[in-house]
Amino acid sequence: NVFLGFILIRQAGRQWEAPVMFVFAVVQLILMSMLLGFYVTDAGGRFGSSPFAMLRETTFAPIFSMPNYVQMLEGKGLNPLLQNYWMTIHPPTLFLGFASTLVPFAYAIAGLWRRAHTEWLRPALIWSLFSASILGTGIFMGGVWAYEALSFGGYWAWDPVENASLVPWITLVAGIHTAIIAKNTGQAIKSTYFFLLLTFFMIVYSTFLTRSGILGETSVHSFTEMGLEWQLIIFLAATALMAIGFYLPARKSIPAVEKEETAYSREFWLFIGALVLLFSSALITFTTSIPVFNKIMGAFGMDTKIAPPEDVVEHHNRYQLWIGVLIAVLSAMAQFTRYKATNMSGRYGQFFARHLLVDFAITAALTVPFMWFSGILAWQYWLLVGAGIFTMVANFDYIITVLRGKISVSGNAVAHIGFGLLMVGAVWSGALKQPISEGFTSIDDALGDMNKQTNKSVLLIKGRTEMIQDGYSVTYKSDTAVENTVVYTLAFTRKDSMGNIIEDFETYPNVLRTKQKDGTYKFAAANPATKHYLGRDVFTLAVPDWAFQTEEDKMKMKTDSAGVWKTHQVKKGDTIYTSNNYLIFNGFDVKPTHPDYIPQEGDIPAAAIMTIHNIEGQGATELRPLFFIRGATPYDVAAKNPEIGLTLRLTKILPAEEKIQLEILDEKPKQTYVVMQAIIFPLINFVWVGSLMMMLGLSMAVFQRRRENL
Repeated sequence: NVFLGFILIRQAGRQWEAPVMFVFAVVQLILMSMLLGFYVTDAGGRFGSSPFAMLRETTFAPIFSMPNYVQMLEGKGLNPLLQNYWMTIHPPTLFLGFASTLVPFAYAIAGLWRRAHTEWLRPALIWSLFSASILGTGIFMGGVWAYEALSFGGYWAWDPVENASLVPWITLVAGIHTAIIAKNTGQAIKSTYFFLLLTFFMIVYSTFLTRSGILGETSVHSFTEMGLEWQLIIFLAATALMAIGFYLPARKSIPAVEKEETAYSREFWLFIGALVLLFSSALITFTTSIPVFNKIMGAFGMDTKIAPPEDVVEHHNRYQLWIGVLIAVLSAMAQFTRYKATNMSGRYGQFFARHLLVDFAITAALTVPFMWFSGILAWQYWLLVGAGIFTMVANFDYIITVLRGKISVSGNAVAHIGFGLLMVGAVWSGALKQPISEGFTSIDDALGDMNKQTNKSVLLIKGRTEMIQDGYSVTYKSDTAVENTVVYTLAFTRKDSMGNIIEDFETYPNVLRTKQKDGTYKFAAANPATKHYLGRDVFTLAVPDWAFQTEEDKMKMKTDSAGVWKTHQVKKGDTIYTSNNYLIFNGFDVKPTHPDYIPQEGDIPAAAIMTIHNIEGQGATELRPLFFIRGATPYDVAAKNPEIGLTLRLTKILPAEEKIQLEILDEKPKQTYVVMQAIIFPLINFVWVGSLMMMLGLSMAVFQRRRENL
């Protein structure tokens, strides 16, 4: 906001600088009050939450009384869901979009203040297009992040926090269309005021939803309450009062065209589109605000407890997909209408009918084979895809025949084409997404009594190849632990009916783990990996065996594994035989490392290098049990490999005899496995390319409008 304010001081001009910067100053005053973090009373009343406050200054805990408390802190590391480059750039882009909506809001207030009801439209339209492109890009980045980092296997979850960002973008797009009407015909000025004022109000409301903690039970990633709830309410009230306070005195001076638009004019269909977008935002806001409504009713002693929809995705899709059809059809038809048209007679009517009939014929010729090939029979999906293709065809037609290929002035058409492509991609990737890991395999001979987790998953034993659907086979090849993250290597092969390999690739999903006091690890989160193709993606997720273990399972394992330790004294080069392996002592590592050993000054450590060979010749591995002397006391740290069932302890070093004393626990090898989910998303790139085209079209419109103003 500060950065944008400096730009406006230089660009707003004398007419607009004072009222626009007044609005900026009021908003800055409220925002800065939230960063003060000083207490008003001893009872705890305070302004804001300082981002510079130390935890020790705001929280009482005995650990903070120790001068070296920082050395005693052990964090869990950053959640892997956030370790994604999209998450690095998604929040600042989104927040720039949030901040930039203040500019058209400020111009709207300035227009009401100065009663300059037409002059404010030009700068407000340019900034609205800029805001819509940036805010839309931020939302798009969040969708990509959700697709690449979240484990639900999709790119959009209709989460309340994401809805809070989407609704202002929808109302802003509606305001852009009414501003275009007002600029070309003088109509819809009141509507433009309404939408641009509403947009910033919804930005503040979305901030209240996410930062007040009120969505904590309905959203997967809302923020906790920070003591700013009452200040956010003041911010919301100030925004509403500013908008209403300037609008009501000026409403009678707002010009209105006495002659209403007809159904044959472009302004009529643009206005209908804006109303459809308003309806869409109202539906989303109502569902998202259910926790707010319950809290308001509770404050008045009314225990409503209205429950959000059980299946939020299905609830929103039930309405929003049909709204998408309406928007697609309107964005196609409106391109061939004219401003201020009163009838469809003559050349205008012929022009309109000819283009729409030709575009409809082309749409039918493309949709029928396209959908027939997909195998989708439901007419609803045919209609959705047909509407998306129709708006793409019509807007391509508009660029070629009306604009004569002038790309520099085709921003609106490019955005509409992107919307149509997004619709087609959303239908295909959603309706035709195919789990290729359907049903468990190899349970009986692997783990026997394991319960099925999901019918879209498959159990993969390490080193074993499993046949899954659609000609694919998958092998759990290996895993690599790096601190609290374990990365799994899954090798996929696909063969045709003749047995020829037509596809061969690897994916690398990972999981986050936290180390417990007993040395075991606790599952924290799974992070998927995706193999990208031009026409589809293969989405994979792996959850390890230890993620399914309960405390009872761990206790049972400890009880069952209480075997007999056998003692051996061996020289370098000697061989020890166990039930399934033979071990060779290869010497010492005098600078050993071990995850359970923290060296201290004065330690004398050594590790025995033991090479372990499978009797059946299935490969070799290595274990290095560690022995060290600290002070005058000997210690040992065991080395364990559950996959081969061996635990080794180096309990003595006998230098006089040039031997070591080794204790070996030989157990039944543990079957290491992951539960893997693999889903194919066809035409998912249509979603990404369509979204990018929408933002590109809005950005092109910014430069087009700036050129018109120069």
